[in-house]
Amino acid sequence: MNTATHESIVLIGGEGAVAQTLSAMLSGWSVGFFQADFSDSDTTMAAVDAASLILVAVDDDAPGPALACCGILKESDSGVSAPVAIVTPERADATLRLAALRAGADDVIGLEHNLATAAARISALLRFHALQGEAGAFEHAFSAPRAAAVPDETVRVLVVAEDASMRQDLLKSMLSLTTTVATGDLREALYLASSQHFDLVLVHGGAVLSDALRICGQLRCVPGMRFVPLFALCEPGALPDISGEAARSADDCMTWPGETGELVLRALLHLRRKRYVEALGAVVSDYSEVPETTESDTGLLAPERFATTLNALKREASSVGEPLYMGVVRVPEDPAGTRADAVAALIRYHLSGRDAASRVEDGLFAILYPDRHRDDAEQAIATLRQRLDANLAALTGEGARDALQPAADMAELAIRTALTEVN
Repeated sequence: MNTATHESIVLIGGEGAVAQTLSAMLSGWSVGFFQADFSDSDTTMAAVDAASLILVAVDDDAPGPALACCGILKESDSGVSAPVAIVTPERADATLRLAALRAGADDVIGLEHNLATAAARISALLRFHALQGEAGAFEHAFSAPRAAAVPDETVRVLVVAEDASMRQDLLKSMLSLTTTVATGDLREALYLASSQHFDLVLVHGGAVLSDALRICGQLRCVPGMRFVPLFALCEPGALPDISGEAARSADDCMTWPGETGELVLRALLHLRRKRYVEALGAVVSDYSEVPETTESDTGLLAPERFATTLNALKREASSVGEPLYMGVVRVPEDPAGTRADAVAALIRYHLSGRDAASRVEDGLFAILYPDRHRDDAEQAIATLRQRLDANLAALTGEGARDALQPAADMAELAIRTALTEVN
């Protein structure tokens, strides 16, 4: 086992060919490799908990145990944060890929008697875990990011292939999936990659895979391309001539011409991961740019934080196809500020779950109800209005009671409430 690095890969199962192949491939990598031995459960579980990637091998052509293990590891309460991939000594067929995706696997890797494809896909999963680690402090600050479904009309793919017939063939294969831009010139490819946004890049190197990998390495150095999936493609028969280490500049390798269905399936898997990366990045951006969390005088979210919270909730609501409701409370001007402070205190008392509120401006408050249907949101704002109208003096909280007028004078507040759908 190589332990000279902070990254580590754990293999569960695969006592024979899988373990030997992976051990040989990873021997030159600066990555620790640990083969699970459940006779020493404490050491094995410690390795699983600390892993950067977990590989679950299919043994004896019976995928059931591997799929069940993957499902357990991907449970939300398993405590495992590393990506989990299914590994098979032969080519992964469509049936296994579909079953693995249903089990929650992050990828399905067929060793196929060559190291290039496995090396590329393992490297892609390690990069994915690296980003999760970089953003880990923010991931749970508000809510787990939700990635939009793929494909959709916003997905863009760059095809780089010197041979015109290969470019046309790849463009035709991608038509059902995305908007595609193609070029046969490396300089133009680098320019496009640096000046435009792409979700996936397909690079065909002709008869030699090393040419495609060299171009992938150059594209990887372009700012903004660090986590964009790169496919290295070559003509049939060229994959086995590349070592595993050389293939690490790509996220996947395939022979082409090949099966369109296989290419699209792999592309969807990488695009799904890319969407999650984007959603995670949006969360990081939102929560790293806002210096103040709450206002000191009201205890509610500061307006800047409320704005980023609103944007995050709108993205989340849009991705799951549900409406987002916001309630508005307006209090007449009060030079002393005591009424507004009392309303803020009651709003804090009224919030539950992921509800969020802020004083947008003097006398105007906004409340977000992200997990409520319209009836629930209407009831929530109506209940708040009733409590405000009935007796603000009943509010819990030091200082609020003393600041309020007697209950008989509450009608003068003329508090107004409204509910609106914001997305």
